[in-house]
Amino acid sequence: MEAASLGLVAAAALLAGFTQAFAGFGSTLVAMPLLALVLGVRAAVPLGCLMALSINVLLVARLGRQAHGLSLVLLLAAALPGMVLGFLFQSTAPEALLKFLLGSCVVVLALRLSGRGAHRYPLGRRWAVAAGIASGCMGVSLGINGPPVVSWAVCQTWSRDTLKATLTAYFLCAGSLIVAMQFWQGLMNNQVLALFAKTLPLLLAGMCAGWMCCDRVSESAFRRVVLALLATTGLALLWQALGQAIPA
Repeated sequence: MEAASLGLVAAAALLAGFTQAFAGFGSTLVAMPLLALVLGVRAAVPLGCLMALSINVLLVARLGRQAHGLSLVLLLAAALPGMVLGFLFQSTAPEALLKFLLGSCVVVLALRLSGRGAHRYPLGRRWAVAAGIASGCMGVSLGINGPPVVSWAVCQTWSRDTLKATLTAYFLCAGSLIVAMQFWQGLMNNQVLALFAKTLPLLLAGMCAGWMCCDRVSESAFRRVVLALLATTGLALLWQALGQAIPA
């Protein structure tokens, strides 16, 4: 792998660890678009999932006791059939379509989170089931399972600690199932495992930096940086997908 490409993979690991430790979610949203630009979706997805799983193992040790147990169980139960759908979709869809969907999800979420004056309107269990199914499907096929669950969770009247703990616990449990499926599919090949081993120190460094900055940097400033990065990488993926879909 070229030095520039390896540098982008390293940057993705650093940003993933920092973002997840700082906000409680978002590691794959930040890392996956960068990884997909360098490696392609089918290699980026398992690598991004391994990164996210490693992060959440450490975060659950700190926050897990504050999770909202009933909501966690409901989301996980709904995610299981979604994972089956995602497996079927991932094995048949062309890479250009996967990139297009991934880029679209990232851009839409960035636009959604950039809105001001948002209020929390608690959504019921039916919406939790829908979010779990969509999350499971996206996690297996795209490597990003955050947007549906995060969109549902932020509408609840939970404290910040409960929100972060519930999301972290969900991502750990769902991520473990997704990684197990990817091993079974043979997606965790030598290239993916070697890259994960090389970037693990940067992943941990990013987490340490995220914890240190959590109380020192305003969330509004960090939010603007992350949203700008998400929008840029999402648009880049859409452009790349269109380039692959349209014959030269």
